[in-house]
Amino acid sequence: MTKFLSLLKSRRFWAAAVGLVAVVGSEVFGVTLDTEQLLGIVSIVIAWIVGDTVRETA
Repeated sequence: MTKFLSLLKSRRFWAAAVGLVAVVGSEVFGVTLDTEQLLGIVSIVIAWIVGDTVRETA
């Protein structure tokens, strides 16, 4: 249970979740985002997660 709670407190988890919601929302809910916008969102989320990981380990 503590692993689950720590996952819910993780900024990286929430960044990935928001990125996933943006991509899925584009398809399921008909939000109008073209491929370049989706790639931009995913790239920003990936860069933020990697940067946050590097910052915490340095």
